[in-house]
Order: sequence, then structure tokens, then C-alpha cells
Amino acid sequence: MNFSFIFIGSTHSFVDDFSKQKEIINLVKPEFVLSEEIENLKLNSKEKLKEILDKKFISNMTPFNEVKKLIRLCLDNKISLIGIDFPNFGFDDCLQEKIKNKKELTKEEEGKLNDLIKKREKYHLSKILDYKEKTNRPLVVILGCWHLRESSLLRKKLKSYKIIAPIDDKGKVLFAPNKNNEIKYGEIISNDTKIEN
Repeated sequence: MNFSFIFIGSTHSFVDDFSKQKEIINLVKPEFVLSEEIENLKLNSKEKLKEILDKKFISNMTPFNEVKKLIRLCLDNKISLIGIDFPNFGFDDCLQEKIKNKKELTKEEEGKLNDLIKKREKYHLSKILDYKEKTNRPLVVILGCWHLRESSLLRKKLKSYKIIAPIDDKGKVLFAPNKNNEIKYGEIISNDTKIEN
């Protein structure tokens, strides 16, 4: 079965996200890789990919070392790497500081964060649909696991997708390391779940 969208769940480093990304990208050979962590950057040429590798900086919220290997892989394979999020994920300076330092948010900040998450997910969806129009190949989309939860906008609005992400025993996407520390990747196929060993 050919899928329009291949989602790879990013754990933001509780496992080695890159090894799974590399495996899937090499298998699918996409024209575009869309990534939340590339934020609003459009690395659609050899020059732009090289420039960001030299600069070694994405934003205040995305540590460069989390995306360096992905950028290099896209450069080596002549793949456009496209950010599908807002700069610094749309967080103002105060939210950036609190989130990076894992500080408790006020009720008002939590409300602001929830509104922002909805805006981000709508933006992710619009960018994904834009890029689907530009290619006949499957789109590889890298997003934080939380954005691939069952109730997410993407899973409600899109068809013909496969999600490859760390999952729990019930086949649900993991958002944090599980207690026994054994992380298994699995596949979730548009409204039909299958666990891979």
C-alpha cells in the first residue's frame, strides 16, 4: 500500500530519534522532509542546507545537535528539508524560558500554551497539505509524538498515512519514556493499528 504521508514520531531525545528517521528516509526516498524542529526554515537547496550546518543554529527552542544529523542526511541525499512550525514554536520569551527550564506555568500561561498548540497544529496541517501538492512521492513528516496522539488534528483530517513512533503495549503513541525503559517502535496506519516487533 502506498501512503501519502509517513509520520515519524520524535521523542525530542528520550530515544535516538535520528536512527529511525534515517532508516525511513532512506527507504522512502522522499522529495521533501517536513519537520517541526526546523521551525519556519525552508532548507530547499544545497546552499541553504550547508549554510545552516555552518551557522549551527536553528532557534532558542531547537538545540542544533538534535537536528544536525537530519540536516546532513538531507544534504547528502538532495532532499529539501522544510520547517512546518512557527519560529521558537510561537513561544514568547517568558514561555521559552519556563519551558526550557521546566518551570511551572501559571494558569494564564497554560491557557496561552493550549491556544498556541491549537494554532501550531492547524499550521502543521496547512503546511503538510501545501507540500503534498508539490510532489507525487510520499511526504515524510517528523513531529513530536504528542502531535500524533489519537485525538490530534492531523489524525482527524488526513487519510492515507502511516505513523512510525514509539508505542506502548496498547499500540498508543508514547509521549515520555515508559517505566521499563524498553522502547518499541510500531506502526499506526490510518484508523488501523498494527504493532511491529
